[in-house]
Amino acid sequence: MELKPLNDLQLLEEAAGLAAAAGLELYAVGGCARDWALGRESADIDFLVGGDPSPLVEALEKKYGGRHQKFKPFLTVRFFAASGRRLDFARFRKETYARPAALPAVSEAASASQDLLRRDFACNAMAVRLDGPARFSLLDPYKGMEDVKAGLVRVLHEKSFEDDPTRLYRAARFAGRFGWRLEGGTLELALAAVKAGLPGLLSRERLRNELFKILAEADPLPALELLRGLGALQVIHPKFEFPMVFPSPSASERLAGIAALMGPFGSEFLSGLRLSNQDAAAIAARAAELRHT
Repeated sequence: MELKPLNDLQLLEEAAGLAAAAGLELYAVGGCARDWALGRESADIDFLVGGDPSPLVEALEKKYGGRHQKFKPFLTVRFFAASGRRLDFARFRKETYARPAALPAVSEAASASQDLLRRDFACNAMAVRLDGPARFSLLDPYKGMEDVKAGLVRVLHEKSFEDDPTRLYRAARFAGRFGWRLEGGTLELALAAVKAGLPGLLSRERLRNELFKILAEADPLPALELLRGLGALQVIHPKFEFPMVFPSPSASERLAGIAALMGPFGSEFLSGLRLSNQDAAAIAARAAELRHT
């Protein structure tokens, strides 16, 4: 099946040409492939490379200016174009988890298909080939396109939430964004993960980051309602509550609204998010204002 990118074609063709010159396979992977399958442009394009991405990134830097940063433990290189655009390039990888909720140990994978197996959900485990005669062919070994068409969020294996409980919050975020639902087996695994206390193994910082991503959605309510049904909001705070309407699109303003609604528990809730002192003070002050309006 062919899946043609819906944005940044010039950039993708330039990167493909440089990859071909370096003898590297190149794919656009993850959320961008999902968005293109939905007929949407994608703000974030991640690249999957069949080898060391450094020569490719250095060639892009030479052509477009900017700078790059290498993350050797994760086998990735991040390119900051002079225009301000950020692009991530990763070689084929696989991951192992020493214990539930631990950060993964990363090593090289043998193929793009093996790399896709480490992804969170089947709808995000798709990649579009950018170089060579198979240009724009869709690599979809785990039937992500079927889930996109059916409106499903489905994990790739039964230990997915055990390996990374943040996937509970990401599952709700994607389901809320697209109006999808959790696939039956995935829903059972999510409920079991919450019952086993797996989200409670996450650091407060990781929980905070997932909450901010949800609150930054155009409409966070469907995701929050799904998480409430799963019992996963209580992990953030036992008295977590949210309004039925968020008048502001700002994640920080929405967070202040939640703290205000929680009344005497609001300060404790904000403290538990491990915000910076400056952000904590600003959001607490705004929550106090909202409680008195």
